[in-house]
Amino acid sequence: MKPRLRLWGKKRGGRMSGWWFVGSLGEALFFASFFLVGILCFTTIVVWQFLSPSTQVVRIGYGFWLLTTVSAAGIVLGAVGFWYRVLKVATSDEHREVIAKHGIVSRPNQPHIKTLLPPTVPLLSPFTDSPGAKLAYRLPCEWPGTGSLIAIGLFAMFWNAMVAVFAVFALKGLLSGDIEYRLLILIVPGIYIGLRSGQLFFKSYVQAIGIGSTTVEIEDLPLVPGEKYKLLLVQYGRLVIKKLTIRLVCEEESTYHFGTDIRTEQQVVRQLPILDQGRSRIDWGRPLELECEVSIPSDAMHSFQSLHNAIHWKIIVEGEANRWPSYCRSFPVVVYPHVRTKPVSLSS
Repeated sequence: MKPRLRLWGKKRGGRMSGWWFVGSLGEALFFASFFLVGILCFTTIVVWQFLSPSTQVVRIGYGFWLLTTVSAAGIVLGAVGFWYRVLKVATSDEHREVIAKHGIVSRPNQPHIKTLLPPTVPLLSPFTDSPGAKLAYRLPCEWPGTGSLIAIGLFAMFWNAMVAVFAVFALKGLLSGDIEYRLLILIVPGIYIGLRSGQLFFKSYVQAIGIGSTTVEIEDLPLVPGEKYKLLLVQYGRLVIKKLTIRLVCEEESTYHFGTDIRTEQQVVRQLPILDQGRSRIDWGRPLELECEVSIPSDAMHSFQSLHNAIHWKIIVEGEANRWPSYCRSFPVVVYPHVRTKPVSLSS
């Protein structure tokens, strides 16, 4: 049965009733509108009550505080609901659903050994704190699109809230005959900037919804030179992939002083192909799952981190899709050297 068009997404088990794309966008628009209406109502009540005693809507008392509380609750509910919907774009509901159904995959048994690692090797804990749905670990994602989406959203939210407050003051002046022309001159470009910022945010949000999130799971960490490891890529969203590539990249980072400035340069020193996937179609609830193996070269330099230099290993996922911009997402991993180990007694 073809899903019905509705402005609110509704999940029934693993199935979405309604159009998931319109539903996600509709939820964000609803909560954004709820936030702005709450700002307008709260400002109107306060301005009319305290700055225009002759035009009081209600007397200060039970009715006034009730309207103020409802307006403030609308602001909080709109803001929380809006950002809850937006921040879920960077994650995947399907991944949480798989974990809820099948449980967390047991992690590899770590032997009771003390590894003699140099202090410049990164710690393993930041890479192993997220369990996988099918393999042991889910790698963290370095997705720059999330930061820009949040920044644009925050700017659009606070700017439009400020314009709404100024609009209430301007309306009060018009009704009372005391017109503030300077305020009106400022509101006109302010409304334009608010509309453009909102348009830019929702354009970025629509792209994030369409492309969807990307998850990469690996069977074991840390990685050791000369070994092979199973890898699972899951691409969510609703799009037609023209090309999808997975690469293992070694990147060198250097930080130095240039006059009074501190500069950081990054250079890819080695990259190895893992998988090349041709044309594929992805629908909501039916993500693209690709299983492959990543081989760590026997002569690979281990991960390294010092004050001015670093060696980073990453798994890079690049995709080209129809009707959507190309995207690139990075998943850092840690490579340990072949180190000497010594047994540790369980009693110590």
